[in-house]
Amino acid sequence: MKKLLFRTLLTLFACGAVATSQAIDLATYYAKANNKKAADLKTAMHGIIANHTNIGYDGLLDAYKTTDRRADGYLRDWYSNATNYVIGGSAQNKSYSKEGDSYNREHTVPQSWFGSTSLMKSDLVQVVPTDGYVNNRRGNYPFGENNGGTYTSKNGYSKLGACTVSGYSGQCFEPNDEIKGDIARIYFYVLACYENAHPNWNGGQASQVFDGKKYPGLKDWALKMLLRWAKQDPVDDVERARNEGVYAIQKNRNPFVDYPSLCEYVWGDSVSYAFDVTLPHGQSDVEIPDNPDNPDDPDNPDDPDDPDDPDDPDVNPDATSGTIDFSQLNWTSTTHPTYGAGFTATTNGLTLSYYKAESATNPVNVSQYSQLRFYDQSVFLIEGAQVTKVVFHDAGGSKSDCSINIDGNGYTFTDGVATWEGSMNPFICKAYKQSRLSGIDVTIAPADPTGIDAAPAAPSFRLVFDGQGRRVGSRVPARRGTYLVREGENIKKILVK
Repeated sequence: MKKLLFRTLLTLFACGAVATSQAIDLATYYAKANNKKAADLKTAMHGIIANHTNIGYDGLLDAYKTTDRRADGYLRDWYSNATNYVIGGSAQNKSYSKEGDSYNREHTVPQSWFGSTSLMKSDLVQVVPTDGYVNNRRGNYPFGENNGGTYTSKNGYSKLGACTVSGYSGQCFEPNDEIKGDIARIYFYVLACYENAHPNWNGGQASQVFDGKKYPGLKDWALKMLLRWAKQDPVDDVERARNEGVYAIQKNRNPFVDYPSLCEYVWGDSVSYAFDVTLPHGQSDVEIPDNPDNPDDPDNPDDPDDPDDPDDPDVNPDATSGTIDFSQLNWTSTTHPTYGAGFTATTNGLTLSYYKAESATNPVNVSQYSQLRFYDQSVFLIEGAQVTKVVFHDAGGSKSDCSINIDGNGYTFTDGVATWEGSMNPFICKAYKQSRLSGIDVTIAPADPTGIDAAPAAPSFRLVFDGQGRRVGSRVPARRGTYLVREGENIKKILVK
């Protein structure tokens, strides 16, 4: 028996959002983008959303009464969480000397970059209400990530400083984490809606962000950062409601809000897949093949007792828990089919591997510095046992806002250590910012006395989704549930009991 994969199982996708409120039939509205890929998909979206009502620059202020009203009735301020502006009140578009004096209209893509294009100047999708003073501090700097060295708004909500994202080191403005995904999806909208215009934008610092091409449209550093922001800050009900409000006024929509995974199909890890507008996640129908070990029950994974099960990772019976000093290991060069170049070492019956950051040309040899320099997006693996606890030791010099990402969660340092507990084989983590690690304490599960590998599979895959269609990473989590796994063109369903 075979089943259709996503049409029968998924109702949600990727960045954690449900399908947009069906004020209209999305499949009909976006019909011309169906079965398109990558650049062609973006161009198809351009044809759908580019021609919209110009409400005028003054019309934006009135529109905010609908699109940016908080639940308590006050204005939703995109750059400050310390204001309570009455929409249309005395603080609207007035002079200011400090945060909290007034609010005005903020072009997320600065007007100095694109000039006086009237439609862009008054596009309700990309022009949002913000505190006037904080808006002024943002100026026309690019969005990015920084340590707030130049300016920080009240409560640390927004920051200005030298960019810490690899690829750009100039001043940048960092919005709060809770709106980073909103900002990313606005920029994706701009790339589609104005795809014939943005290759010519050269004002201000536009050339530091836009690449002068229709596709991809953004410099590599900016595109990677915005794709990451879109994943880290999923579409929520506030963003969906704003999209509906914009549509009611301006008569076009942001497709990257309607389809939270669309950005991956245009620029990310799904560019080789045709987009299906009839499904909220956009993945075309794929059949799940029968389980060869149990053809009558395709909902169950391969038999975990089968020693030949390719999804059951190896466990070394000689592996032991203990403290591992990275400087005492013999690290040798290696290459991973997914993570690229790196270094590997063996100890305690375990294999440790470290692979370069996405932005790095070459990984840093651990032996060279007697510490593991865990740069942003670099990957660290422990293979050979079911790992149940890892304590990371800071070697000193780690960035203050660094963390270690494991299974979608960030672990920060307290008194020089960061601790994770769970169950994973192989153990995999990624860096956020730069940590400098002297070593780890690793705890592994006892060997199974039957000689069978200790735990259900948690193999490495290209894309993994939970039972609600939300992307959970590149590995099957070690927790109960049904998961959909896509590796290349192959897709299957795995049940973790």
